[in-house]
This record gives sequence, C-alpha cells and structure tokens, in this order.
Amino acid sequence: MKSEAERKAFILGMMTAFAECVTNECKKLALSPPFYPSDYLFLREEAEEIAREQAISLWYETNEDIPEDRRLNWFVLYKFPEALEAYRDLRNRGLNPATDFEAFFPVLSYGIAWQEACLTLTPVFREPRETQCTFARFLLNPGDWPISKG
Repeated sequence: MKSEAERKAFILGMMTAFAECVTNECKKLALSPPFYPSDYLFLREEAEEIAREQAISLWYETNEDIPEDRRLNWFVLYKFPEALEAYRDLRNRGLNPATDFEAFFPVLSYGIAWQEACLTLTPVFREPRETQCTFARFLLNPGDWPISKG
C-alpha cells in the first residue's frame, strides 16, 4: 500500500474526474474509490472542496452492512437528489455496489443515463478483457478487495 499522501492524491484525483462527469451530466452519480473508515478524516475536507468547486453534493456511505473488520467506505457524488434517492433505494433493498454492482448500473452508467430511449439499448462489450483493480493495488491492503458477499 502507498503512503497516506499518495493514497489521498489518488482518491481525490479520481473523485475530481468523476465529479466532472456528474457535473456535466455524463453520469447520474459516481462513487469515489473505496477507502478505510480511518481515511475519512484526511479526505473529508478536500472531498467537500471538490464538491463545492464542481457544484455537486456528497453523501458518505459508511457500509454498515459490511463486517467491521473488512469495511470499506466511499463517497457518493451526485448532482440531483433523485439520483441519490435511486442509489439509497437500492441500498435499502439490501444491495451494495461492492457485491451487487450490476444492480447499480442504471444510476452509475455513462452516456445513456439521460436519453429517453436508454431502456431500449443493450450495451455489449466488443472485446471483453480480464482487468485488474488498480485502485485496490494502490489503496488497499492485499485481500481487502473484492469484498465477498455475506
């Protein structure tokens, strides 16, 4: 795992990029990279500044449904309250983007989020490729991602 300063810069850099997507309505909402609950204090002030600069809002997801010894948290970045409501509705149904990511596609998707005909489109990968979780390598201890369900 990288130093605290490197981790903070990585998280805030990704948040800035996602905040711009939310601000410009390319995404309904976005999630920051996951971080340990103890990271909240050194991220909060800068995360709030990013939100102010981009004219969006933040909601802090504390993931009480993940066991404390494996818990990771994140910020939810949103522009319109109905996007956060849609996210929280999914969470209230017992779903978590860390374990049920596909259920969150409608609120986390790019591009088609605001199109009237978006429900008639079926996104398909042209060429699926195996990928690595760069953020997990950079931000977390080995074995802390992916989060296992249950």
